[in-house]
Amino acid sequence: MNYRLWNNISQVKGCILGICTRFQMRKVCDMKKRLLLLSLIAVLAVFSFAVIGCGNGEEATTEAPETTTEAPAETTDVNPAVMNGIRGDGTLVVATDPSYPPFQSMQGGEVVGFDIDLVDEIASRMGATVEWTFLEWDGLLTALSTDSRDFDFAASAMTITEERAETILFSDPYFVSVQALAVPYDSDIESIDDVGEGFRVGVQNGTTGHMFSTDQLEPKGVTIRPYQGGQECFLAMQSGEVDGVVIDLPVAVNQAAEGGFDMRVIPLPAADTENFGFPMGQSRTEMAAAINEVLAEIIADGTYAEIYARWIDADNPPTMP
Repeated sequence: MNYRLWNNISQVKGCILGICTRFQMRKVCDMKKRLLLLSLIAVLAVFSFAVIGCGNGEEATTEAPETTTEAPAETTDVNPAVMNGIRGDGTLVVATDPSYPPFQSMQGGEVVGFDIDLVDEIASRMGATVEWTFLEWDGLLTALSTDSRDFDFAASAMTITEERAETILFSDPYFVSVQALAVPYDSDIESIDDVGEGFRVGVQNGTTGHMFSTDQLEPKGVTIRPYQGGQECFLAMQSGEVDGVVIDLPVAVNQAAEGGFDMRVIPLPAADTENFGFPMGQSRTEMAAAINEVLAEIIADGTYAEIYARWIDADNPPTMP
């Protein structure tokens, strides 16, 4: 409290005491005078509080808000396309349907496969880390066609088709495939020409194998039975629900060799060759350009061939798109 304010309050107190003293000395007994005295004291008391309030207002000071200066972000070697992703922290969120070995499948609680190793290499060269998210095939197609922001792109052995390209943006091709027919080892089927009326084919719903079977086999009286995942197709054949499976040749070969299924694989020469690409929402043009640049480097320096030998064919070099 400053000196001026204290002096004002002291003066008010002095007035009150002075009045009280004078009235006391005169031995005021009259009721009206006593009421007058009490009224004066009350007025002076209110005045003193008003002075105190004003004094506090004069004393109050407004402190400036504390400001903090954030240190500038450290520069990194992360590709700008990654930093513009859904997290912006150097993490690539990649979606896959992990039911399609040797491209992607679950082993020991971790997702592994050709696509997985290739994406890890792409991310490493972008200065990024990968966070995998899992979607069933139908859900994956829906999310991509609606430009979902839940992930940056997908890696799920997806064939580039004109129909899909209307709503989905693809990277440059990274794998060449063709369809095949898998049948039980003791089946009488030797070629696609032996397939006819009453034959039941399992396909993964919405895939190019499904499309081929619908176009080429259904008109011959073949029954098409779609399943959600590639593994489900082989399990259906093993249990006798279907007589064969139409699926990508590398997948059929992998399951015949390592999947524990007693079956033979028949290539389908009538099927067109297919190119796989990494799909993403159509707004991800910057991401697609970054992937294409790094993918070209991986193919050129021989890293792609190493991944191919690890997962697809160790005896023959890859056929490039």
